[in-house]
Amino acid sequence: MVKEEAVGANEITDQEIDKKNKPRLRKALSITWTILLVTAIVVALFVTYVDLTFTPVYVDGPSMQPTLNNFHQRYYEFGLMDEREKARNNLERGDIVVFRKGDINIIKRVIALPYETIQIIDNPTGDEVYITLPKSNEAFKLDEPYLSVNNRYTTATYLNDSTPNYENGLRDPLTLGEKSYYLMGDNRANSSDSRVIGPVHFDDISGKLVVIQGYTESVQVSESGKVKFIGQHYYVLWKWRYY
Repeated sequence: MVKEEAVGANEITDQEIDKKNKPRLRKALSITWTILLVTAIVVALFVTYVDLTFTPVYVDGPSMQPTLNNFHQRYYEFGLMDEREKARNNLERGDIVVFRKGDINIIKRVIALPYETIQIIDNPTGDEVYITLPKSNEAFKLDEPYLSVNNRYTTATYLNDSTPNYENGLRDPLTLGEKSYYLMGDNRANSSDSRVIGPVHFDDISGKLVVIQGYTESVQVSESGKVKFIGQHYYVLWKWRYY
């Protein structure tokens, strides 16, 4: 029979305890620093990738409300635009894009695609957009859940009465040509878009909006066109809006 003997507390010194704990502590610190270093590298690579891939954009004006806002010209929402050919060559109905008109960059939503036929009909409950597909000749009324109740109204009749017929799909159906897109703002009662300026050619489209990240108090644009945001306020990450 083996008899177990109790070990007294005074038989293990503090030095021996430290001697055993130090390797464990060093190992834990080493793992922690490795995790932090890897995380920092990943974040740096991600930021570099974003800077090289996407272009900063901001919203100036109310034409895309309530989807995009400039907070009554006091603050401007900002985000990133994808200018790569891959994005521009795969535009779909509903995408939000930035295009150039002269020296001005304008942001609108894609409503109709090349070779499609569009007609906008005004009625008391708001504009109705009808699309006819080129191959099947199938026609349907466009569902636009991004419009608010307040901005569905008017514009078709108003534009018809106040401007010449620019072959804009308001009086008569308009069939788009090759690489032509019909763009409209979500704030239909306050948006100068394809209803006035006509279809927008692919070559004039700079890119597709990817995400809205926050709002800025002021914007500075250099002579080279580089945008600098003054007083940035980022939304919490889970409130970023992706498009």
